[in-house]
Amino acid sequence: MLSLSAATTQAFEEIGPTATIDDIAQRAGVSRRTVFRYVDSKEDLVYIQPTLWLEEFDEALRVWRAEHDDDSVRGRVLYAAHHISVHIDADPEPVRRAMMVALQLPDFARGYAVVSQRWIERLAAEFQTDAVDEESAFRARVLGAAVMGVIDAALNEWVVDETVKLVDVIDRGLDYLAPILPEA
Repeated sequence: MLSLSAATTQAFEEIGPTATIDDIAQRAGVSRRTVFRYVDSKEDLVYIQPTLWLEEFDEALRVWRAEHDDDSVRGRVLYAAHHISVHIDADPEPVRRAMMVALQLPDFARGYAVVSQRWIERLAAEFQTDAVDEESAFRARVLGAAVMGVIDAALNEWVVDETVKLVDVIDRGLDYLAPILPEA
């Protein structure tokens, strides 16, 4: 999928918003049908990396649980967000380029909304208490959206300032939320 992400960025950088699924598939060396296995539209292709980060998030949570006796919600969410930002900082160029394409082409708002909602729901699942009632479900979604808001703000700062390390901006932003994130 990473080659598909790179091909998408390249196609939109070279052709602009009129780039087609066929343009992208050709650059990735895959069929049009293969592209549609991963996404519903070309606009979603720009956000493949954030979708893949969901897997990184889950892996980081597995590591956290294996290495820590306590299962602090705050601890594991902060750990996973930190882990992903370190991963991105290790090879920032593909993410920066994809974000610049997405920011320049407002048609990609739908793709952003889809991936953002996936992230909010995934984060909310971590904040959901054992009691599943309407109020705790709403609280979990609010906390998930708050963390996603920090991530969005950090990414927007990071993408325009190449001297900034994403991990530092994410950590700083999540520190602001620490007082409202539950321990357990």
